Amino acid sequence: MEQLLEKYWASESSIQEEKELKELVAKADNSEEMEELKVMFGHFQSEQALSLGDDFDREILALIEEKPETKVISMSGYFKRYAGVAAAMLVLITSSYFFMQQQKEYEQEDTFDSPELALKELKKQLVMVSNYMNTGSSSLNELNSMSKMDVGMEGLKYMGDAARGMEPISEMDILEKKF
Repeated sequence: MEQLLEKYWASESSIQEEKELKELVAKADNSEEMEELKVMFGHFQSEQALSLGDDFDREILALIEEKPETKVISMSGYFKRYAGVAAAMLVLITSSYFFMQQQKEYEQEDTFDSPELALKELKKQLVMVSNYMNTGSSSLNELNSMSKMDVGMEGLKYMGDAARGMEPISEMDILEKKF
């Protein structure tokens, strides 16, 4: 049996010798080496028993003859899909351009030739605003005194005074004056 195994592993055995080796292995005792050989020969026997069905050739030929599907790309669908995106980008770029042009038109310019004149005019305007605010503030203080219960209805006479105190604010026309 050792000689048959050596010939088998060297691929020098004949078909008759391989059959004889398989029979000897099947009848041999259950040692570890023999178990491995039994499993190997059993695997070969089961794989040899597998065969292709009669319809295998027909199925393969049908697959070969089957034409693959071709995907048709419609240009109108493509155009519709991306035309909206292109239009949005065009509107965004155009509006950005006009916005930037509009921002360039509004540049600051000095209205006074010297900083001293500008400071003098600023102080004058701030004093005027302060006077108007103080007049309004004193009138509001008079209105606050109306809320006290001990003064009672006498506080109503101060409302006319408060309205007169607010008149200078309406005289102030900041929009027409240049700073």
